[in-house]
Amino acid sequence: MTGASWLKKIWNGRSKGVSTVIGTVFLMLIIFMVSTNVLLWTFSQNAQYTQAAKDVNQEEADRHNENVVALGGNYSVSGDQVTVKVVLKNAGSVAAQIINLWVLDTNQSNRRYVTKSLNLNLNPGDVEPSWLTVTIPEADPSHDFASWFVTARGNTVPLEKEQEGVIVAELAQGIGSISMDFRQFRYYEVPNDNDGTDIGSPHYGFTIDSTKYTLLGVMLTNLDSSREAINLTGDSYIWAVARHVETLKSDQWNIRKVQDNKLASFDFQILEYGKPTIVYFGAAEASRSADKVVPINILLFGRQGESDYGQNLPFIALRVT
Repeated sequence: MTGASWLKKIWNGRSKGVSTVIGTVFLMLIIFMVSTNVLLWTFSQNAQYTQAAKDVNQEEADRHNENVVALGGNYSVSGDQVTVKVVLKNAGSVAAQIINLWVLDTNQSNRRYVTKSLNLNLNPGDVEPSWLTVTIPEADPSHDFASWFVTARGNTVPLEKEQEGVIVAELAQGIGSISMDFRQFRYYEVPNDNDGTDIGSPHYGFTIDSTKYTLLGVMLTNLDSSREAINLTGDSYIWAVARHVETLKSDQWNIRKVQDNKLASFDFQILEYGKPTIVYFGAAEASRSADKVVPINILLFGRQGESDYGQNLPFIALRVT
């Protein structure tokens, strides 16, 4: 055997070994790539499942926290036209969308009902008076009706019919036709009480500084069953009553107008039915005293149609420092 042939045999044996190694490496690479893709796909599916579960849980939480109430409901019938009068309020912590109104005529033998598509969006705290008309064949003013609203999340909101002579209002929202939202009570500290003075930003709380001019703001809503506007006059004011006359005199904040965030002379204040309206009182300086907590009365006087209207809301206390 020559030297060349001997080297050739050695190389042929090595080439077969190299091919085996290369094939093994390629096989391992393929297995690694397939395993990696399977692992990434598994992670992706797990992530999608986790996100879907979060979305479902969040949707369920939002549905649970949704709280729309339909107050002061009433019906009027003209021919086949049934008008539903209602005040919708979002008393929950999430925005709500009303998508349907159902109206049932309970006096007809076949209990006829109709549905009306809506697209009414209510943010938390919104109050929306609505007059909605549907067509129910053979409806009659003497018939009894039942209604309910449906939200986009699937919640139903039954209409609470207004009882004759009774104003439907939430507990602690006030007594009488005008209700007050305590959570929206605010005050402003201003340099003086002159017209044109910028009132600045509101403070939400019940402690005021006696050394500063204070403007008080209350959120009032007219819920009168007649749905007629109430016009407050300059006879309206906030009165702080002293528990001990010898240590703290009574203080008074007269009703005031605010225009473009500036103090202005008062002329009148209209409270439209179902529309929350901020009414301002002041600016005034409270008296300083060792007796610092005082009860507040909101004395409201004005006109409703041809008649006088008067109401007292005695449900606020202020700490004077």
